Amino acid sequence: MSSARTRKKRNTQTNHTSTPPSSQLQHDKRPEENTSDKDDPTPNSKQPSLTPASTPLVPLPDEEELKRARKVASNEMSTSYKSYRVPELSNQKDKFGRAMIAYCCKRCNIKINRPMANSSCSNLTKHAAICLRKQQESESNRSLGALGITGTGDINPKEVPQLCAIWCAEAARPFSALVDPSHQALLHPTVCKNLPTRKAVSRDIHKLYSVIQEDYRSTLQAHKGALYLGVDAWQSPNSFDILGVVVYRLAEDNLVFKLVQGLNTFKINKSSRSSTSRFHPS
Repeated sequence: MSSARTRKKRNTQTNHTSTPPSSQLQHDKRPEENTSDKDDPTPNSKQPSLTPASTPLVPLPDEEELKRARKVASNEMSTSYKSYRVPELSNQKDKFGRAMIAYCCKRCNIKINRPMANSSCSNLTKHAAICLRKQQESESNRSLGALGITGTGDINPKEVPQLCAIWCAEAARPFSALVDPSHQALLHPTVCKNLPTRKAVSRDIHKLYSVIQEDYRSTLQAHKGALYLGVDAWQSPNSFDILGVVVYRLAEDNLVFKLVQGLNTFKINKSSRSSTSRFHPS
């Protein structure tokens, strides 16, 4: 019995010593795994990878950028380039100090500058649309002289207020005639477009009278010779008393002129209910 017990104890000791614990096995395997990681790098390793995106972009020279812009414009990748001539280098600089590319419009010859680093066509498209609309408006409002009809002449829009004031003042025409639709149908398109209001016409007439009075005052003071003076008074149909004064002077040079007779040398031909008078020397 004692011998059997000793054999069992020996067997148990040999079993314990032959099989190491699992923790020790895992500890022994860890160095092997670490060495395998060092030998075979995986895609998830944290080593820096050199890709083309990480390298800084070097800008091309101005001539190369210009060639590329001309190639893009010649290929007509966008319809916006059809309204512009061949691109060229501009004298203006962008915010980085590089020269810009200029696109000259075929209609108005205005240059649209675009940075070399910008490939957007929004400004080119916007200017082309505005320029086309202006051209269509100018063609629709062409003058009669451009169509071959002579005798019309071109009217400066800035002269329209003066023309309207003179037209009303010469024959005492009412200001309401300017806004009459039937009368506007006879006027020049430029006059209709820039027609002043009634208050503006009245103000312009007062300005013209004040300017003309000063001008005629200096002219009469500088005149040497005799003057014919005609005076007439009448009453208008709307019960306004009007005094008309007409002055005649001799404008020829080197001619002596003397007033021989008085005012009775003028005959006044006045029709009934008329607001105008005519003076004729006898």
